[in-house]
Amino acid sequence: MLAALRQRKDSWKRISAQRLRLGFVNGIEWLIRDPSETVIGRTPFEPILSRGKLVVRRYRGAEGSRHRTPVLLIPPLMVKPFIFDLHEGRSLVRHLLDAGYPVYLVDFGEPERADAYVTLDDYVLDWLPAACDAVCADTRSEGLSLLGYCMGGLFALSHTAANEDERVRNIVAIAAPVDTHKMGAFAWIAKHGGAQVEAMAGLLGNVPGAVSSRAFKLLAPVRNVTRYADLFLNLYDQEYVNGFDAMNAWTSQFIDYPAGAFQQFLREFMRHNRLYEGNLRFGERVADLGRVRASLLLFAGETDKVVPEAAVRGALEKVGSEDKTLHVVPGGHMGVFAGSQAPERVWRVTSDWLATRSGG
Repeated sequence: MLAALRQRKDSWKRISAQRLRLGFVNGIEWLIRDPSETVIGRTPFEPILSRGKLVVRRYRGAEGSRHRTPVLLIPPLMVKPFIFDLHEGRSLVRHLLDAGYPVYLVDFGEPERADAYVTLDDYVLDWLPAACDAVCADTRSEGLSLLGYCMGGLFALSHTAANEDERVRNIVAIAAPVDTHKMGAFAWIAKHGGAQVEAMAGLLGNVPGAVSSRAFKLLAPVRNVTRYADLFLNLYDQEYVNGFDAMNAWTSQFIDYPAGAFQQFLREFMRHNRLYEGNLRFGERVADLGRVRASLLLFAGETDKVVPEAAVRGALEKVGSEDKTLHVVPGGHMGVFAGSQAPERVWRVTSDWLATRSGG
């Protein structure tokens, strides 16, 4: 028995020495690497629709898919769409392709100063319907599934409700705050200072991406320090380093938020909670979630301080579908979507859930 213990101790010494060597090499490479060279969004695609800044991507591998119903990915505003395709080991796009789905993504582009007038009506009444039309035409399908993260999930629900789009068979919404009055500090700020923030946005124009990035990082100031300690302890693991760089690229490359859309979101969603209350208007149309009949899959993060479970759960109460499910899984606001446990706890659950609702 003593011999076995000594052997195990020697093995751990060899492993520790190997990790130390790998950590040293990876650490040097990480320190001298240009952050802008982080490889993200590498899955090949081609555009099937280009109209101004709006682009609908078809990812290669979508031909010959096992499932007939295509999946359209919808990103939130402020972030670049590469969040769906972070790197080789952390790509929801690649996961869905490998699971046999035709995968598409709507890219709203990067707003410029001239886009300050853009409102949520443009997204919900124009660009999303155009994207759905393009996907259905490209696949010759009569239906599709929508998958959105955060505000992308709200877009999926709002489009389906306001446009009464019966082509939408399934909706997957990850960390989507339908009941915004359950968003803790954000709800308090919107209630007591929302009008002032809205007025300021009208004066300044688009909300700069750099401001959004700093604000997001301030939500977890301690974590923004400890994550570098975690990186140091895991430098031997190249997969961990790749994931760190990809997530860092996400939070460092926020894009501008159109002033009109920001004001409308702050007023209609955050202050008045109109989507949850059933009186949210886009133009002359009302987004009544009770009219949504698509199957609904929701995910909330156990430690999400931005969109807590209660805010996500509002969709269960309001969406009219009889087929609706909520999963509460490990992770914060980013982790629930693309953290280390997301591939197993969120992506696999999603692809399995869609499989019984997508034909093929």
